[in-house]
Amino acid sequence: MKTSRIIFHIDMNCFFASCEMAENSDLIGKPVVVAHDDPLQRGIILSPNYEARKYGIKTTMKVKDAFLLCKDIIVIDPDMKLYSYYSNCFHHYLLTLTKKVEMASIDEAYVDMTNDLNGKNAIELAEEIQKHLLDTYKLPCSIGIAPNKFLAKMASDMKKPLGITVLRRREIDKLMWPLPITDMMGVGKKTAPKLMGIGINTIGQLANYNDFELLKKTIGTQNAISLIKLANGLDDSLVVYESHDMQSSVSNANTFDVDIFDEKIIKSTLKILCGTIAYRLDKIHSEAKTIGITIKYGDFHALNKSHRFDEGISSEEMIYSIAEELFDEYYQPGIGVRLISVYAQRVTPIQKENKQITIFDNMNEIEKEHELKKILTDVQKRFGSETIKKGYYPYEKKD
Repeated sequence: MKTSRIIFHIDMNCFFASCEMAENSDLIGKPVVVAHDDPLQRGIILSPNYEARKYGIKTTMKVKDAFLLCKDIIVIDPDMKLYSYYSNCFHHYLLTLTKKVEMASIDEAYVDMTNDLNGKNAIELAEEIQKHLLDTYKLPCSIGIAPNKFLAKMASDMKKPLGITVLRRREIDKLMWPLPITDMMGVGKKTAPKLMGIGINTIGQLANYNDFELLKKTIGTQNAISLIKLANGLDDSLVVYESHDMQSSVSNANTFDVDIFDEKIIKSTLKILCGTIAYRLDKIHSEAKTIGITIKYGDFHALNKSHRFDEGISSEEMIYSIAEELFDEYYQPGIGVRLISVYAQRVTPIQKENKQITIFDNMNEIEKEHELKKILTDVQKRFGSETIKKGYYPYEKKD
């Protein structure tokens, strides 16, 4: 009998603002926002505390708009060294409980506690974690407990601040399905309107949607398959942690010298990064079942998004297609980008198999593609990986 996994998702509440209040108790009970403050109040809010949120102030709102909702807000410039310090404290504490810790971002982590409860009840351990972080570092957190990462993440969002929520698959019809589709992890600002346009307004409606062909046409085949599975509580992705037994991930990043606002430059860089990921996967004869991007903005906040798939992916074109989709879905225009990163996770060796060629395949194209790939590989081996690349990178047309 297969043992059900026990996955924690630990989400630090209002992390940047909480770090500031941990350092300065005079801020407790007052509306605080972390943002770059300038005379014209054009800064974007990175983290409002709960006192500020009571006035309707939200992350990514401009400071000048926040002052219209509450004239008494306290604006604090971000201190990334401070936040990194507290994030490291958070991470190191979790590592005292188990080595199976995946830091999803500076303020959240997945923890696989399946074999590390040490005789404790999962809820008791969650309470212990929550109390330790609050007592030791004055940092509140919410914890979701579930049999997989997706449900754990959804659970941690259900009660904030200082919530602990258990979400089992048999309970998703009552606890998760009634939620609006915009609350579902993996459904972003571009996908949500498309889903609502075909009558999917809740997670339950997506889970039970019966016109799969229409769904594929609306959001794409891979996205449709992935989201349907997640809406039904199915997620086999592992907690990715440091392991010397295998290479579980491949990544590459580029840091710009200045904040970049031009999407064409960012996407050109994204293409190059995807090319290097594909090259590295090819070198180790592997494929990945998770492709993700990280965007770090000039105002210090970061975004980390990924898509998971049942089939392995290794081609340059497919990796870029997924990365570009994630970028278009979650990129926030008008904020300069300082770093862009692409990563491939759930990396496994490619199983050799002969592709069955059907009457629909064009033999000439197949042979040309095979010869092109062979020539490309030979040139890269002789003269270096950056010497030549497949020419699917679009160049801007000159009039």
